[in-house]
Amino acid sequence: MAVTKPVIQSLEMHPRAFVTTSELSEYWLVSRKQIYKQIQAGTLKAIRLGPRLMRVSTAEALAFERLAKMQPERDSVASPETKASDPRRRAR
Repeated sequence: MAVTKPVIQSLEMHPRAFVTTSELSEYWLVSRKQIYKQIQAGTLKAIRLGPRLMRVSTAEALAFERLAKMQPERDSVASPETKASDPRRRAR
């Protein structure tokens, strides 16, 4: 029985105080590497919980989203089938 991880539908309505870099990268349709670059540049604040474990405050992610004037595409977040057919996503 496979456990599916929850997908962020909206940062404003997100119930948890912190999100993972993977969750943000899926929500914003960018690579995790881009999230880490923003953290390293200081434009996106994160906390380190261990040598390989980082979390971003949901409030910080919202502030970054507003500052960067980002609008996530609701269609591609809603269904996994759309994600797979999105030409911006490349196979890994």
